[in-house]
Amino acid sequence: MAVTSTRTDPDVVVRTFFDALMAGSTGAAADLLTDDVWWANVGLPTMRGKRAVVGAISAMNRSIDFGVDIHHLAVSAPADPTNPQAPVVVLTERTDYLGVGPLRVGFWVCGRLEVRDGRVCGWQDYFSKADMAKGAVRGLLEMATGRGR
Repeated sequence: MAVTSTRTDPDVVVRTFFDALMAGSTGAAADLLTDDVWWANVGLPTMRGKRAVVGAISAMNRSIDFGVDIHHLAVSAPADPTNPQAPVVVLTERTDYLGVGPLRVGFWVCGRLEVRDGRVCGWQDYFSKADMAKGAVRGLLEMATGRGR
């Protein structure tokens, strides 16, 4: 039996969301967020509400080139299996790239996104500041040797 994907499949929602972020399309990313969305990066304050999250994405798009390589994506069970309205958890292992001018910093990220009714309603990213620092050093070396972007 063939499996067909729709926009509401959690894995498709997450991939489409990251595609919008990479394209710098704040509007397309915003369309994939619920009004009560939250976004947390380890070590930074949690943003709550679509307005706050879209504002942060918009600011990122104005100042940083964002790229991502998704290495693994796994759709899990609902966050609360006893609640039929609970969001589905999608785990990502990926390399994120933040670029400013000729500098491109790549670092490992594990993300936990929650998808409800075809939209992202929660997003938690975990990353190592040491790995991010190594990525900055690699980016500086690539920039200095002309092997960067």
